[in-house]
Amino acid sequence: MRAGLALLLFLGLALAQYDLLVYGATPQGVMAAVAGAQEGLKVLLLEPGRGVGGVLTQGWLATLDLAKDREGLLQGGLFGDFYRRIGQEASFDVKRAERALWAMLQEAGVEVRLEEPLDRLERQGAELLALATPKGTYPALYFVDATDTAELAFRAGASFTLGREDTGLDPRAMAATLVFRLEGVPWGAVFLALNYEGQVRRTGAGAWGRSGWGFGELVRGYVPSDPARYALRGLNLARQDDGSLLVNALLLFGVDGTDPLSLERARAEAAQEALRVVAFLREKDPLVFGTARLAGVAPALYIRESRHLKALYRLRAEEVLWGRNFPDAVALGGYPLDGQAYFPGETPYLLGTPAPYGVPFRALVPREVKNLLVVSQAAGFDSVAAFSARVVPLQMALGEAAGVAAALLRKAPQVGLEKVPLADFHQLARSSGGVEALRKRLLERGARLSSGEKGQPEEGKRGFREAVSLLRRGLFAGPYYLRGSLGLADPILFGDFLANLEHYYRAKGLEDPLRVVLKARELYREELQRPLGRKLLNQLLLALGEAKVEGPEAVSRGEAALLLFRLLP
Repeated sequence: MRAGLALLLFLGLALAQYDLLVYGATPQGVMAAVAGAQEGLKVLLLEPGRGVGGVLTQGWLATLDLAKDREGLLQGGLFGDFYRRIGQEASFDVKRAERALWAMLQEAGVEVRLEEPLDRLERQGAELLALATPKGTYPALYFVDATDTAELAFRAGASFTLGREDTGLDPRAMAATLVFRLEGVPWGAVFLALNYEGQVRRTGAGAWGRSGWGFGELVRGYVPSDPARYALRGLNLARQDDGSLLVNALLLFGVDGTDPLSLERARAEAAQEALRVVAFLREKDPLVFGTARLAGVAPALYIRESRHLKALYRLRAEEVLWGRNFPDAVALGGYPLDGQAYFPGETPYLLGTPAPYGVPFRALVPREVKNLLVVSQAAGFDSVAAFSARVVPLQMALGEAAGVAAALLRKAPQVGLEKVPLADFHQLARSSGGVEALRKRLLERGARLSSGEKGQPEEGKRGFREAVSLLRRGLFAGPYYLRGSLGLADPILFGDFLANLEHYYRAKGLEDPLRVVLKARELYREELQRPLGRKLLNQLLLALGEAKVEGPEAVSRGEAALLLFRLLP
């Protein structure tokens, strides 16, 4: 039997035109292709669109969602190389980023083909044999799907959940964004306005280096042309080398990220909304935006969420928050559990900041296909876990891990990792020796796979079971400073308690209790960032038609979990 397996491996290697085919020249796709080529593979990178860089260079998402611990950035390796090339700042120039990605591909010797959308697949049993586009057919031994929507894996028969349907709330996806470019805005005025807003008025706004964030009160008065479709959030700004500003603020709701024609139509229509936004900014703050001009919109929408892979393992929200590590972890994450709104006007989701957590290799492996990995926000993460795991730096680290994993398998028959050679990613995921070799090679390449910072699971505390259940549904809000913990003994903030009710009532279409919650948010705006007291809690409960609850004045997060678990079935 071993001789037969060896023969099949030999024939597969001989017939494959490429060792590794990466579909999608997203940031993580580029890293997968570069890593595979650096490890000695013949790699083809296919991109259905016109350029490399995905959301960074086509979606103009020009600010990286960085996560750090006491040792520094949680991602090293190829991401560290890319970060150095773009200037080692959170915000960057998109043209410089595109040049950096092309340089990395060329230095590694990756073959790149643009404008080659997936047409059909050739498959035998649980393995892919080739990918065909309108321009040609490309056989390969191993495949990586790096598209944001996992289109290749979906077409290959892998199973997924859609949007947040795994929470039981609804199948909606987080809002998409159209980033637009402003010219004629004086950066000095922006810098002063945002730092005054943040340091004097304590709004959380600020500006530093190329980055700016804030103007939340300014944009609150914007009325979209279609309030059910568009919303304007506080402005996230990234200053470009030519002095223009890329603005991440215009939200689009109800966008189907899996339909390319629908996406392009939505982008074109949203470009008209961007014109209205710029006119609004000029009128409302002429000192800062009076000379602003719309200089264009991103070639593609920034899609935060679509599918979620049913992988060999699905990462859960509490594992992210507590900073769980795994024996097969191939990258570290740590960005806050920070989700965008699902409805216009909805309070964004914030569930706390994780302790550094590991992402298991198994989360990249589809159950149904053995020689394919998925690296994107559509990989094996529950929808709430993806609030953190979806960010670009972590995905780039996972892309590198995917390329190295493919190289490890390609070499396995020669190096003899196991008594029986490892033929596919399913076998690699089950092999302790194979996983150990993969992790060792990633460490040699400069990746980070562990952190000295640990979370606090709080098992056994009051409300623990209920809090975990709520967290998995995105219904247990927590502030940024709540790190690696549910904070069950801490007082719950009034705004966090309201956010949980609001999110549930919106998802379930319960308009009357939603009005109560929104009115409470309006009336008690000054109390939102303060601990919830018993008197105010009972006033809210009575307004919702619920019985009041007795107890000490301060309402703990553990008690709130018990109460919310009853109120939000």
